[in-house]
Amino acid sequence: MRSWNRRLSRLACGLALVLAGCGTTAGPVTPTPTPSRPGPAMVQIENSILARPLAGLQQADIVYEYLAEGGITRMTAIYFKPSGSQRTEPVRSARPVTIKLWHAYHGVIFFSGANIKVLQAIQGQQIPALTESTDGGAYFSRDSSRRAPHNLYTDGDRLAQGQKKYAPKVTYQLPAPGEPAASPAPPAANRVVFDQTNSHRVTYTYSAGDSAYAYGTEIGPLIDKNTGQPIKPVNVVVIQVAHHDAGFTDVVGAPAVDFDLQGTGPADVFSKGHRYKATWDVSNPELPLKVVGADGKPMHLPAGLTWIHLVDPGTPITSS
Repeated sequence: MRSWNRRLSRLACGLALVLAGCGTTAGPVTPTPTPSRPGPAMVQIENSILARPLAGLQQADIVYEYLAEGGITRMTAIYFKPSGSQRTEPVRSARPVTIKLWHAYHGVIFFSGANIKVLQAIQGQQIPALTESTDGGAYFSRDSSRRAPHNLYTDGDRLAQGQKKYAPKVTYQLPAPGEPAASPAPPAANRVVFDQTNSHRVTYTYSAGDSAYAYGTEIGPLIDKNTGQPIKPVNVVVIQVAHHDAGFTDVVGAPAVDFDLQGTGPADVFSKGHRYKATWDVSNPELPLKVVGADGKPMHLPAGLTWIHLVDPGTPITSS
């Protein structure tokens, strides 16, 4: 027993050496804590023609848009401090890249369902994810004026409720708002055009009055139903990242895709009517994507909605 007590004493002293300098006269060391807060609400939004008009995206902090299937894109809208009664719709299924984005931001996913492979990954990795049936339907409703499955919606207050109850605490810090480095001098980019997929052409038009880019599509502006206006990101980031067959089919039988969203790759940033060459960085898959400027430092962008498009490597992007 005395031997066991001595071992416990040595262990305690060893721990104390790390924390406060055991066996010395030095005072205790109190590390400065990093403030923790709930991870964001992360909502899966559809972007097919049948899903439009969309709602609630103008209120997001960050939106990731990526290929889902057949040339159609899907979005993961990220809200760090959701609130209010304005709707976010239509909410649709999670995809393999949704899981990668969750690992980057560690929030709670709001979605309508997913392929069994994705559901198994969500369950196996213990990812907080809320569907229509969670907590007796507390987080979603159906819009009777829209046809299913394009009619599931939520709102800011319900996102906040689910976030408060289920989101893990996070301590990562995002870059503070600011302006990108002005050297080298960035070229003008008042109009930006690129094909995100083989059937989805994106056109952004900059408005100095709004300090934002109006989002246009192949059939006209992408409208936010809550505002009645085109969605207007303050910052647009186009990252080149390869995608591959995920090895299974999605809920409609189409081949599911996943993205190689790890490591680094080229990016283009559009802000305040200018174009900046940059690098996207997900070297640590458990931290948010970083945008690194030509100076090798994390890029600071003006406050407001930031829209991140995932496009194929080598995708032509024209700006003027």
